[in-house]
Amino acid sequence: MEYQCDSAASADALIARFLGSRYLGRRYLRYAELEALGICDNRGSLVNWMRAGAFPRGIKIPSRYGKTLVWDAVEIAQHIAQRCAEREFASPDISEGGSSRDRPLSDSRETDPFAPGRSEHKASCPYPTDET
Repeated sequence: MEYQCDSAASADALIARFLGSRYLGRRYLRYAELEALGICDNRGSLVNWMRAGAFPRGIKIPSRYGKTLVWDAVEIAQHIAQRCAEREFASPDISEGGSSRDRPLSDSRETDPFAPGRSEHKASCPYPTDET
């Protein structure tokens, strides 16, 4: 499920849904705004995501103090929409073992590390020791 924006109205709707109404009418987002949205928490990870193609590339625009790196707000909203869709349609087979609610409880005293008397059973150590 990929969201496409054909008009300014659909772009604004996408931004409002995935970024919030505060960002309506915004064309670009700065790093501080990405951080405020909870998308990233450090610049190094963001750069790595962009290099790997896992996050939209930034746009360098000239400013009074040099070049400022910004991101297209619609691209960010589309990226979040795509990630949400991937998460919704992800199969439970992909995750490792599913959630803890889906797994059956173990009744076996042999495999339960918190079973009463478990500390009395000494597990064999795979490394050589001086104990005999």
